[in-house]
Amino acid sequence: MSGFKPSQAYASILGSPQKNNNQKNILSVDEENQLTDASVSSRVITVSAVGEVTLPPDRCKLTVRVSSEKESVQDVKDSVSRRVDYIIQTLHNHNLKDADIQIYKSMRRVESMYHMDTEIQVMFADLHKCQSVSNLLVEKLDETVTVNLPEFSHSSVTLQNLRQQASLLAIHNAKQKAQEMAKFVHQAVGRPISVQEQDSQEWQGPTEIMEDPEKVPSLQQKLSLSTVTVRSKVAVTFELKPKVKKTSLMKDT
Repeated sequence: MSGFKPSQAYASILGSPQKNNNQKNILSVDEENQLTDASVSSRVITVSAVGEVTLPPDRCKLTVRVSSEKESVQDVKDSVSRRVDYIIQTLHNHNLKDADIQIYKSMRRVESMYHMDTEIQVMFADLHKCQSVSNLLVEKLDETVTVNLPEFSHSSVTLQNLRQQASLLAIHNAKQKAQEMAKFVHQAVGRPISVQEQDSQEWQGPTEIMEDPEKVPSLQQKLSLSTVTVRSKVAVTFELKPKVKKTSLMKDT
């Protein structure tokens, strides 16, 4: 039998790659807008997530118009003033301040008659109070007074807070997503390394089209059409760390 030489396989465990290949240099901006260098391990996870928040309007503007036509200037002024005084008193009785009320007056002559229009605009922070006042004025005043349907909107502070909530919710969702993915490969999520907003959208009203766009919308439809939705999409990079087993911690103690 001829000599038998078994085949031999060699494996070598390479040493750690050079530091430059193993690490990244990431520029991050801190809260004071100063650039700092941060070296982090290449063991990272980057995820994208979306945060979406919706809020109905928090402001309501009610417009009331008082009109009168008389043969003399004084008569037309008195006719309008009586109704305007009642409207202002009603607003004060509902704890509305003068700063929330704006009054515009105009007078014109139509042939031998004097025509006067007064427009009262009232800004409410309470939508239910706005509806109550509107219904009361319609009930108590005659046809010379026109009470329009309320117009809804958002304050600038509310919109800013809504945008911030959408961004924070997106970051929260990104962290949860990263934790679930890391758990699947027996890793743990460490500190965040970078956060980037990839997209931001803002729209008003529902996404579906109204059945009859030419029809005057109801109060409930006006509320729906004035509802604002903010959507933020972010990409967040986290450190990945090996999971620490509880048993090993107990042995160390």
